[in-house]
Amino acid sequence: MSAPLNEVTVPNKYLPASGAVTAWNRITLPESWADRINFRRPRDLWQFFRKVALRKVGRVQLPEGLPLNVEIPKYALLEFHNLPNGNYSKNITRGYSKGFDDAMLGEMRRARSALAASLSSCTTVADMGCGAGRSAQALHEAGVANVVGVDASPYLLQHAARAFPHLNFVQGLAEDTRLPAAHFDGVSVCYLFHEMPPTYSARALDEFLRILKPDGLLGILEPAPEQLTSSPWSLWRRHGWRGVYFWALAHFVHEPFVKAWHRCVIDRWLDEHGFELISDTLIFPSRLIIARRR
Repeated sequence: MSAPLNEVTVPNKYLPASGAVTAWNRITLPESWADRINFRRPRDLWQFFRKVALRKVGRVQLPEGLPLNVEIPKYALLEFHNLPNGNYSKNITRGYSKGFDDAMLGEMRRARSALAASLSSCTTVADMGCGAGRSAQALHEAGVANVVGVDASPYLLQHAARAFPHLNFVQGLAEDTRLPAAHFDGVSVCYLFHEMPPTYSARALDEFLRILKPDGLLGILEPAPEQLTSSPWSLWRRHGWRGVYFWALAHFVHEPFVKAWHRCVIDRWLDEHGFELISDTLIFPSRLIIARRR
């Protein structure tokens, strides 16, 4: 099902324990079935429409020969955001990566900047669920000298490495990073926890405790719960038409674990896993949580 991560590697000056990482900007990734969708064929167009508009989503099919450093867990092999084959295709992930900020009306740029600013005192930061690399780049622009982006999808890592070749990107899971212990003074998590079942979120927090130095910072950026818990009218009164827009968006996209995430009592959850809550701030439609490793 997968190929080892040794086809194209380069030295990694920021992670001495790992030796080398894949040069995602140069490696050739296999096409998935979603990459073979032809919009000029009615059958393919209907298949795409059923996934994206009608939310007829299912499970991801990993193509043969996909280079993986860790096995992808079942929860990650879902067609999140109504995307054909989820985060595992060349073309669909490219389009989603480019269109996500537009769909968020530019609010993600503001939120990512706030997340990065909260970790700007750090020297080395692991950016979990880095996706196409914009959160890692925000950290770099905020003055973090060494940024390592971590994501499960080789396709997203390739987009990230090609867009930001000056940064390091590695394939891994938040709950199983394969990164060295007590190596980072900051961990950044951007729109990831709401896509994980609670059991795996807890494992991820334990993993962050392992890779962080004592007193290391943890920055978490996630969707604000009021998009799901408030009525469209109350959101209109507080945020205008954007509030209603984000309410509709939150109810439309396929996010199977988002309600479980919003039920989490953050301060208690952090405390149980060795972290102290510093701040919990609404940056609608996002929520920024800052904690410190005890």
